[in-house]
Amino acid sequence: MESLKKSRDFRRVLENGRREKLENIVIFALPNQEGPTRVGISVARGIKGSVRRNRIKRRIREAIRKNASLLPRGLDMVVLASERCYDTEFSGIERDIRVFTERWKKGIEKEDQRRSGSRPKL
Repeated sequence: MESLKKSRDFRRVLENGRREKLENIVIFALPNQEGPTRVGISVARGIKGSVRRNRIKRRIREAIRKNASLLPRGLDMVVLASERCYDTEFSGIERDIRVFTERWKKGIEKEDQRRSGSRPKL
């Protein structure tokens, strides 16, 4: 997994990506053409103190690293963190990452069904 670093990449994902609002974070995701999954983390400056902001980023990065095998390949993700992440237990952030992965996979399956014109059997 790589980092999303360029401002234009962040902007592209935020403007065109699919938004998933979770309990502690908001994730914007957009398929990329480059192959590996790239992740960018943004913590608002409204969260006072660089120590707090950096702790939130470290916790999110670790949750993503531990669940990297679950993340779909070929995806650009921007994770927006709220102040809530600072007080949330690490397991809550990890759970949000897993929930996002499940929702993303279900969304892709639905898209494939729409494209192929098939309907799920009842």
